[in-house]
Amino acid sequence: MDYADYAALYPDGPGEGEFKRLDWQAGRIMDRATTGVDGVRKLAVAPPTDPYAAQAVLRCEAALVRLLWREEQRAGCLARPDGTVASKVVTAVTAGSESVSFAQPQQTEDSPAAREALYGETVREHLSGVADANGVSLLYMGRYPAVVKGQV
Repeated sequence: MDYADYAALYPDGPGEGEFKRLDWQAGRIMDRATTGVDGVRKLAVAPPTDPYAAQAVLRCEAALVRLLWREEQRAGCLARPDGTVASKVVTAVTAGSESVSFAQPQQTEDSPAAREALYGETVREHLSGVADANGVSLLYMGRYPAVVKGQV
């Protein structure tokens, strides 16, 4: 997915620099969710060619980018132009006496396990019933079957 595709779905989202970093993370989440026990990465080996399935993958990736971005916003993170992430957002700067105020991260019940569950739910919502180019369900976790159309 490129930034134009993302911005068409979520015009009020992150800038292009932030998008590239978050899109890579979203791709990793999708790979983990669509790679079976044998390590075959279905989205890399046989990306969907059906227009509906391709659109489902694109929208899943966009939803994950949006989710990742909102998590960072809620936590008070700020992405720098070079791709690194600062841990605080500056909320106020005073010139006299040189005062700087930072946003405080909101206390949430998000644990790494809860975030992973939300990512999984997002992937299932978008990719359930969606097959790769060889007709194998993207969410199938067993060994990738031998297919006639391509090699694995």
